Amino acid sequence: MEHRYAADCHSHSSCSPDGEHTQKAMVERAGELGLYAYTLTDHCECNEYEEQYRERQARAWEEMERLCVPEGLVFLRGMEVGQATQNPEGAREAVEKYPYDFVIGSLHNMRGEMDFYYMDCREKTQDEIAGLLYRYWDELLEMIELGGFDSLGHLTYPLRYIQGEQGVIVDLERHYDRIDQVFKSLIEHKKALEVNSSSLFNKLGETMPGPALLRRYYELGGRLLTFGSDSHCTEHLGRGIDRAMTGAREIGFKEFAIYRRHEPIMLPLE
Repeated sequence: MEHRYAADCHSHSSCSPDGEHTQKAMVERAGELGLYAYTLTDHCECNEYEEQYRERQARAWEEMERLCVPEGLVFLRGMEVGQATQNPEGAREAVEKYPYDFVIGSLHNMRGEMDFYYMDCREKTQDEIAGLLYRYWDELLEMIELGGFDSLGHLTYPLRYIQGEQGVIVDLERHYDRIDQVFKSLIEHKKALEVNSSSLFNKLGETMPGPALLRRYYELGGRLLTFGSDSHCTEHLGRGIDRAMTGAREIGFKEFAIYRRHEPIMLPLE
């Protein structure tokens, strides 16, 4: 890794439905890469918490407790909480059940809708797509008010599929007011913004959020950032973290955060 304090704070093991490798393999790879800090954040989708994720969460925590951490690596225990707004009680139980260091708050699908991963917007009008995104920003605002997380994951997740995979160009200008509201709410509630590097390697071709929105967050006074590869296998662990950190530094950010027991530890972007 190029950065002295390179940290990957978003990844998934085989304890997540879409993860390929064991926690043991992931943490060993983090050590091999020379990461300064590594946070494992297996999925906990709250809209399916009772059906399958309560059991998955318990297994993920038990495995984390047994891990042997490579010498020199700062290892932190985390979780990605999805759709907390759709099951607040389940989300609260999940977050409070174990002494996590770090929780990512994510929204993969709005109420009554499928995950953007499965949604085909190529036959939708621009107004229909705008309506979906308005609902997405609004539910993010509701999620920030609800709390229970430390960093907001992959802000522009819908664009990864609508614009990146399906080639439907989204006019973000009509969404700037709502995105500003999201940024201001994060700042007000002292929540971090994640810079997710996974989309550097797909058709979207930029981090989530991208440089323009990161700059706007900075202009509004946002300073809390976390970085994550969103990797689901050892091969992708740490991928794009150096590029994402360099991009943030070029915008003007001097520091970023890792979290221990939900408290930010600020590290220099060097």
